[in-house]
Amino acid sequence: MKKKRKDRKRTDLTLQLDRSTLIEQMRDFVGREAFLIVIGGIDLGCSFPLSTTEATVLGRDNDCGGVIHDDGISKHHAEVVFENRERYVIRDLGSTNGIYVDGHKILQHVLKDGDKILIGRRTILKFMLQDPVEMEFQRQMYQSSVRDSLTGAYNRKHFDERISSEISFTRRHRIPLTLMMIDLDFFKKVNDTHGHQAGDQVLIAISNTIMDALREEDIFARYGGEEFMVMARGINEIGGMALGERLRCMIEEMKITAPDGVSIPVTISLGVGTVPGGVAARSTHLMKLVDDNLYKAKKNGRNCVVTGCIRAEPGEDLT
Repeated sequence: MKKKRKDRKRTDLTLQLDRSTLIEQMRDFVGREAFLIVIGGIDLGCSFPLSTTEATVLGRDNDCGGVIHDDGISKHHAEVVFENRERYVIRDLGSTNGIYVDGHKILQHVLKDGDKILIGRRTILKFMLQDPVEMEFQRQMYQSSVRDSLTGAYNRKHFDERISSEISFTRRHRIPLTLMMIDLDFFKKVNDTHGHQAGDQVLIAISNTIMDALREEDIFARYGGEEFMVMARGINEIGGMALGERLRCMIEEMKITAPDGVSIPVTISLGVGTVPGGVAARSTHLMKLVDDNLYKAKKNGRNCVVTGCIRAEPGEDLT
C-alpha cells in the first residue's frame, strides 16, 4: 500500500513538472509582449498592446492608440515609447490631472513589469509582459463582460456605467449629448409567428445595421429584450432627429428572411433626448425623457421618431 502511494505521488509530481515545463516552452516559443491593462475605472478589463516601433498615446481622443473613456483624462494624456530597444517609458503629455506610478506623480518613468499607473481621476493601468495567448484570453474575457452575447452590442451593465460619465463630460466640455431608446415594433408577433430562432435573426440583423451606421465613438447597447440604446456625443437635438430618422428608414428598408423562407417586415420606434452642452442633467432625467418620447412614438402609430431636449434652468450660464 505504501509503495503504491509513493508511486502515485511520484507520478503526480512528474505530471506537474511536465506541465510546468510545457508551459515554459510555450511561453519561450510565442514570446512575451508588453501591454497596459485597465484594472480600475470605466474601461475595466480593457487592454492596450504596446508597440516597439512607435509611441502609444493614451487619452480620450479617438485617434489615440489607447482610448480611455474617463472624463478626467486629457485628449492626449500620456505616451508610452520603447526606448533604446530595451525598455518602455511612460511620459506625461502636459495632462491636466497628471500621472502617478505607485502613488508618486511623475513626468517620465521607466516601466517595470507589474507597475500600477493612475491617470486622470480614477483610471488605473497595470504594465504587464505577457504572451499573446494569455492576452487573447484576457481580451475575450473583457469582451464577454461588456458585450451582449447574441448581438455583439454593449450590454446594459456597460451602458449604465457609461451614461453618467458621458453626461458629466457633456457638461464639463460644453458639447451636446444625444440619447436614443429604440424599440422593435411588434417583436412578440415575430417570435409567435416565426419562432425564436427567427426572432434572434432579426435582433442580430438590426444590431449589425445600426452598428454599421454609427460612428466608432458612439455607444450602442442592448438594453433588454428588443430594446436598444444609442449614446452619441457631440450630436444636438436637430442632429439627433436626423440620425433617428436615418436609422428608422434603414431598418424599414431591410429585407429579413425567416428560416421558413418567409420575409419578415421590421420597423422601429425611437424616443430621442438631448442634453445641450454645459447643461446640468441627471441620467435619470435623460432616461425618463427618452422613455416618455418612445411611449409617444408608439402612441403615434409606431415606426416614427419623437425627440426632446433637456432645457437649462433660468439664469444658467452656458457660455
